[in-house]
Amino acid sequence: MTAKRNENGLLQSMAPQNANSILAASRRAEQRSEAYLAEAQRLSHTGSFGWKPSTGEIIWSEETFRIFQYDRTTIPTVELVLQRVHPEDMVLVKQTIERASQEGKDFDFQHRLLMPDGSVKYVHVVARAFSDESGGVEFVGAVMDTTESKRVEKQLRRSEESLLEAQKLSHTGSWRHDVASGKVTVSPEIYRIHDIKPDENPSNTEFFFNRFHPEDRKRVVDLFERAETERTEFEVGYRIVLPDGTIKHLRTIGRPILNESGDLIEFVGTLMDVTAARQVEEALRRTESYLAEAQRLTRTGSGAWRVPGEDAVYLSEEWYRIYGFDPKKGLSAWKDRLQRMHPEDRARVRETKDRAVSEKSDYEVDHRIVLPDGTVKYTHTVGHPILNASGDVEQFVCTMMDLTERKQAEEALRQSQADLARISRVTTMGELTASLAHEVNQPIAAAVTDANTCLRWLKRDQPDLEEAREAASRVIKDTTRAAEIVSRIRLLFKKVAPQRELVDVNEIIREMIVLLSGETMRYNILVGTDLAADLPQVMADRVQLQQVLMNLMTNGIDAMKDVDGTRELAIKSQRAETNQLLISVSDTGVGVPPQQADQIFNAFFTTKLHGTGMGLRISRSIIESHGGRLWAADNSQRGASFYFSLPTKAEAVE
Repeated sequence: MTAKRNENGLLQSMAPQNANSILAASRRAEQRSEAYLAEAQRLSHTGSFGWKPSTGEIIWSEETFRIFQYDRTTIPTVELVLQRVHPEDMVLVKQTIERASQEGKDFDFQHRLLMPDGSVKYVHVVARAFSDESGGVEFVGAVMDTTESKRVEKQLRRSEESLLEAQKLSHTGSWRHDVASGKVTVSPEIYRIHDIKPDENPSNTEFFFNRFHPEDRKRVVDLFERAETERTEFEVGYRIVLPDGTIKHLRTIGRPILNESGDLIEFVGTLMDVTAARQVEEALRRTESYLAEAQRLTRTGSGAWRVPGEDAVYLSEEWYRIYGFDPKKGLSAWKDRLQRMHPEDRARVRETKDRAVSEKSDYEVDHRIVLPDGTVKYTHTVGHPILNASGDVEQFVCTMMDLTERKQAEEALRQSQADLARISRVTTMGELTASLAHEVNQPIAAAVTDANTCLRWLKRDQPDLEEAREAASRVIKDTTRAAEIVSRIRLLFKKVAPQRELVDVNEIIREMIVLLSGETMRYNILVGTDLAADLPQVMADRVQLQQVLMNLMTNGIDAMKDVDGTRELAIKSQRAETNQLLISVSDTGVGVPPQQADQIFNAFFTTKLHGTGMGLRISRSIIESHGGRLWAADNSQRGASFYFSLPTKAEAVE
């Protein structure tokens, strides 16, 4: 019994201590709960409040004070709430408060707060009505700061608007196909692309399949069904036909969306209207085709190469043809071209291009190509540098012209001109046959006379050797003179390629005066010369200059044949400006009619009864090929003068 009484006493003494411990633990738990609640409200930007309309008493949580930006020591009132309400929302808030206090019903609304610093907050207020012990109405609610969510919503709307605008600008729409229901959802841009009217229902695949081009429908539908069966992505291009007959080119990309079990839920994708791009591509193909044809017709290739390294970045088909490469060889042919460049031209081409790179300048160069079969081609290349923003050379674009046929034509033309010039010489010499025969006959007759004289001196009883020697010397002189005349005539008749050498123009003038002396004597024409001493030699073809002088002198002789009065042919040579020699041939004949001054150098124009009309044309071509000029002018009194200029040795060599 005693032990039992002691146990009861111990329990009685410990009871107050246990009660205190339980109360303390309860308070700590309550404090932790309040702390958790306060932290949760802070994190969620949601405050709580209580409101008794009958007394006006309002209780705020700490987060509510933060939202309204009032000090924690402030006693909340309806008036303090209204002070923070945005002016544009004031009527709404007042009406809501009045209706709640009068009707005692729940309320849920949103409005804005205008803070002291001018910033604007968005809040969402929710409250529930309860009856208190006295039968009055009491509201318990929450106020959520939705400013950040409003900002995100606004940003999302802007993003959606930007996306829609981007889809419109890029002609790209988006779509979604729910596999289970078959429903199709599309963006506004797909409505525009397919010209979908308000009374049409594009919520199923059949609507879109029906607008596929008949030639593309089966191919595309089969692809869609296969992608759905195999749950794979797809990309396909096809055409659609609108109700008005318009054809559009589209490209769509689809991607399957699977659930956690791997089952297909839906397809999402994009659709792009590539009609404009196709039209541009077609126009570009036509342009490239025209360019390729133009290059083929003009035998002009084009290309581009990178600096440094000189790697090709583009070569046209005609470029491959000129070099004899197969286009399938690709850009590697650019490196192999050096093997087909004529060995004698490689260093010059390399030097030209290096200088262009260094000086950032255009370049032009001629060179030859030797094909594997030995064929030689002549080309002319022009290059232009492309500079980057820093002013450095990035690339060179170039064109290459195949001049082979032109070179062959030029050579044929030169040969034809040479043949024509020879014919002209032969024709002129034919007209001078009588005079030339007289010129040759004179020294031969003199040689015969001197030979007979020599024989007489030798047949005497006492031969006079000294007289015979003098007669024999005269025979040698006369026969040499005849041989020289024949040699000059043969040279004019001879068909040889033009050969340029340093020649004395005055010497050629004198030779032609001697050659035509028979004609001048025949028509009583006085030949006068005014030849400047110490004239520099010129680089020229002797026979061609003889032909020009012979043509101008015979024209002057012909012009004076039937003229009464003094007949004079004047030939003058002199230095001119800019390292030129000036030679003139003047006569006192009938002159050049003013109306024909511009025509006398035209081919086949002649004032002679039996003329060919080619003499002056050929003469001008010869002088121009030597870098000079030939022209005519009337004399002050009567007759005409013909002038031609020739570059001196230094200029001719250049």
